Amino acid sequence: MQATKTSFNKWALYLGILPAVLFYVVMNLGPSIATFVLSFTDITGTPGVPWKFIGIANYKEFFFIQNPRDTMMVLKNTVIFCLLVTFVQNAIALPIAVVLNNKFIKGRNFYRAVVFLPVVLGVMVTSLTWLLMFNPTDGPVSQLIGIFGLSSNFFADKETALYYVIFCQIWMAMGYSMVINLAGLQGIPTELYEAGEIDGTTGNQAFRYITFPMLWPTIAVNITLALIGSLSSFQIILFTASGGLNIFTQTMAMRVMYFAFNLNAGMNTFSMRQGFGAAVAMMLFVFILIVTLVSHYVTNRREMEA
Repeated sequence: MQATKTSFNKWALYLGILPAVLFYVVMNLGPSIATFVLSFTDITGTPGVPWKFIGIANYKEFFFIQNPRDTMMVLKNTVIFCLLVTFVQNAIALPIAVVLNNKFIKGRNFYRAVVFLPVVLGVMVTSLTWLLMFNPTDGPVSQLIGIFGLSSNFFADKETALYYVIFCQIWMAMGYSMVINLAGLQGIPTELYEAGEIDGTTGNQAFRYITFPMLWPTIAVNITLALIGSLSSFQIILFTASGGLNIFTQTMAMRVMYFAFNLNAGMNTFSMRQGFGAAVAMMLFVFILIVTLVSHYVTNRREMEA
């Protein structure tokens, strides 16, 4: 009887996780394998157009045949976008979380909701909001700087467009980092702060010697999520910076969309290069993997030292 019950529990466990496994295979693993295979082909994605395997020709084109200036610009934009979004987003989200974790602040739940609201609104609403705000002709920001005799094309300015996109990305995702920090702060035992008060610890000292070390695992998670999110983000660039056509705002993720769906030709399906886009996507995957592993190593080493 005991053996039968144990066997039933085992199969119930397998049946319980089967839907999640199938969902992962169909929605994640399968497309990932298909992308890897298609990166060695010249497939265009156009129905009825034949395609064939071409080996590593797509990878050779990216590194050696393409305009090297454009390739270096895309890599530079990717690094700038990733680093600024990761560090600025977390540098702002952490103090906001610390402040809104204070139980003496009235209406703190309302303020938390306000900070988290851009996450709920999504990319499209965020993009439309800031396109209106940064309208170079009659937008509120344009009128404000016009008082001081200044003007800007904002998302159309090749020198500053990338930084405006970075601002939008941070504004949109900062609430997510704040919520994770809040969860970490609420997990710190209050006894530690009470013991610190008895020892005469000031507010700054409490943050430095209690809050920050105890919160470091949470900060490490936020850093990793921000790195992966920024490296794979393309929607905010697509919807704001001239549809991502401007090479001065293109990142690796945007480059994938640029070639796979031929944005330069206005979604002309007869000119798509999805095989080449798949190759760029695989290189982006390797880049994200390396950055994530390095980040994981650095944050774990910092945690062990702390």
